Amino acid sequence: MLTSVRHLNQVASAWNINPEDVLLIALNASGARSPLDKPRMRFQLRLDSRPDTPLYLILSLGRTDSPFELDEHELRLNGEKVGEVDGIEDDDAVLGYWRNGTRMLTLNSNARSQCTGCVFCPNTLEGASDPQIKALDMPGYLGVLAANSGLSDLAAVETVTVCTGCFLHEHLALEHLREVRAAMGANGCTGTLHFLSSVLTTDEGMDAAGLGPFHLTLTAECFTERRQILKESKAKLTPQDMVDVLARAKERDITTDFTYIVGLDPIEEAVAHLRDFVDVTTTFPRFQTYQAHNPFMDVYRTPGSDTIEWHLTMRRSVEELFAATGLRPQWWQNYRSPWCFTFAGEELTGAKV
Repeated sequence: MLTSVRHLNQVASAWNINPEDVLLIALNASGARSPLDKPRMRFQLRLDSRPDTPLYLILSLGRTDSPFELDEHELRLNGEKVGEVDGIEDDDAVLGYWRNGTRMLTLNSNARSQCTGCVFCPNTLEGASDPQIKALDMPGYLGVLAANSGLSDLAAVETVTVCTGCFLHEHLALEHLREVRAAMGANGCTGTLHFLSSVLTTDEGMDAAGLGPFHLTLTAECFTERRQILKESKAKLTPQDMVDVLARAKERDITTDFTYIVGLDPIEEAVAHLRDFVDVTTTFPRFQTYQAHNPFMDVYRTPGSDTIEWHLTMRRSVEELFAATGLRPQWWQNYRSPWCFTFAGEELTGAKV
């Protein structure tokens, strides 16, 4: 992927991309070697080239073939220090956490760890501390989260995201979303309820979910080999099905986007399908660099995606699709993004954590 800091700078210069974005793409795709005894950790990183900008990452650390090495103090690229590391913790599936300061609350409120469907997901590899939050407990739990973060209530929270993959049916998801919406109201939050899922697909379901500001992120993930890679609730949706779902959501003034794992599909097929999603997407999609957590997961990489050139070609292709829309990625929304500091040569602003 990258052989040295010199190689990194050569690639960045040849592609006219800032070296930090090139490094982060390679790091997410390669994982790291580490003396730490956990296969997957989350941590804060300050790159030596941009020490004033803290970044948050989640990374697999058992990759003995990676050019990167990470310990509790620093990140190195083939022996040369490129950043400082802080706040390392196990990437278990915690019940709730903040992004973008305390403006966005993410909930794993339906026991994310119970979902074991998609081959790229680390849930089956890690222990978890995420029991399901019962309906009667939800208002109290949100209140505790607020208090522990120094907030009197959740009135200033802009978005509450339900990020979980274990709803088998639409009606079960809707029941849980109603519980979350009620708990938000009990804690003074009138912000957007954001749901990442593949089960909310019917007109009736979207009408029921949209009781207040609502954001649907459809978990598309990939377009080829869907039956081999995805759990059934995702795999049964065709690319055209997903476009139709997002179109109907957009008609209802629901904020729309989708998740997509970069590295599973050949570029030509990915771009051909992604082109159909542009007009039904109202906020920038969540493109995530594929992280293979062990050698077994390497078999799902599409040919060529083990090179930095493949990833930069894919990055440029997506930029060409979305540049004219005005939609832009934000690192705090997605720690595996192919974009952190720039998009199509444009400097990205805003929080990184």
